[in-house]
Amino acid sequence: MSDADESHNSYQETRRAFDGLDVEERARFLVEATASTLARGVLQAGETLAEGVEEAIRRGRRRSSTRSRTGGPGAAEPQTSQRQASDDGPHSSEE
Repeated sequence: MSDADESHNSYQETRRAFDGLDVEERARFLVEATASTLARGVLQAGETLAEGVEEAIRRGRRRSSTRSRTGGPGAAEPQTSQRQASDDGPHSSEE
């Protein structure tokens, strides 16, 4: 028997069991199943979000370490007056 057949049989058995419940038990089952499904969805969304945040932090650290090695500002960083002075070469205050 294939996985698809087993899944179909399991579904059919569950469906028959559900049909055998009274209205109150069906309602309770549906509420519990909905809550469980929502909880799993929220957990999965949280895990996906955490992975995205971790990847963004890793990328930021890589960019930061690359910038540190090159010594210059990044693409979005303006040069400060201190950096501009050091780029112009050494100046003596006694000129």
